[in-house]
Amino acid sequence: MSAAVNVAVNKERFWYWHLVFWLSYLLIKFIHLAVLVPLDDRDVFPYLMIYLLISSVNFVVTGYLGQKELSLNVSIKQQALRLAWWLIPLWLLLTPVRQYLMINYALMPSETDSLLQYALAFNLVLLPIAGWFALFLVYKANLLNRAEFRQQQELARQARIARLKVLRYQLNPHFMFNTLNALNSLIVQHKGMDAENLILQLSGFLRHSLKNHTEHLIPLREELDALACYLAIQQVRFGERLEINWQLDEQALQQKVPPLLLQPLAENAIKYAVSELKGHATIEIEVTQQANDLVLKLSDNGPGTALAAGWPLQASFGSLHNLAERLSLLFHGKASLSFHQEHHKFTGQISLPLELLHAAD
Repeated sequence: MSAAVNVAVNKERFWYWHLVFWLSYLLIKFIHLAVLVPLDDRDVFPYLMIYLLISSVNFVVTGYLGQKELSLNVSIKQQALRLAWWLIPLWLLLTPVRQYLMINYALMPSETDSLLQYALAFNLVLLPIAGWFALFLVYKANLLNRAEFRQQQELARQARIARLKVLRYQLNPHFMFNTLNALNSLIVQHKGMDAENLILQLSGFLRHSLKNHTEHLIPLREELDALACYLAIQQVRFGERLEINWQLDEQALQQKVPPLLLQPLAENAIKYAVSELKGHATIEIEVTQQANDLVLKLSDNGPGTALAAGWPLQASFGSLHNLAERLSLLFHGKASLSFHQEHHKFTGQISLPLELLHAAD
């Protein structure tokens, strides 16, 4: 919501409560006069008209003053002093006006010179103005607290977005060096078709990375297409000894996910498993939808226990650490990144809560 819209909404709410306050005051005053004045065999009408006039002046002046002061970003103490600067003269002005009208149109001759009447007039004029003054300060304090809370939320959101961007940039293709080397080799070997295919795959992957520069959810099919481009590039690099197997649940493919989730798993599988193998290497991608989670798995047949848990321990401090932090920021700790090894098959698994995916979408 923009600042202009916020100001308009605040003013609209102010006029609503402003009107409620003065109508409530008039209602209470009219009930009070309608009960007490007839007991002294007096006409109620002059009293009602005098209080209606005084309240109308209060309504207009305090309404103008409140609307003017509402948009000022000042402390409550400063706001109270600014209001007092206007309301005290209003009180001192309306008191003799009220007393003049009472003496000439409502009070009996025996009551016109009473000091008690003047003291009572000061109190009766002050009471509604003081009530409005207190309620306005409460309303303004609430607005200031809400504005501060929104500002803190916005700062936290911007910091979160900035952190996510940093993590994304760290995840984006540092494999360019190897890709360009593979392209150079194809050119030297005069494999023009293979070189052209590699360039197409690289452009497809980079287009996906640049297009999805935010953390907005994208269709899972689109994310898997980008991963396929990345793995196709690696297949050019490693040749026939790298095999890719896909196991995709059609129902799961209808979901949306944050971009570039599986790439870090694929990067580490290439770097710490496929590159270490001299023979045939296999990468399996499995996507399933369970009761409450969307599960994304990427497995490889790496060297096994020759390395720590399939991948070196230092891998957890690179792109996988960034991936875990991204998941924590995006899903508030409710998504999980886990790893396990069975014989010569090492698997990285991402579990995303469907409830949060649907809410984010």
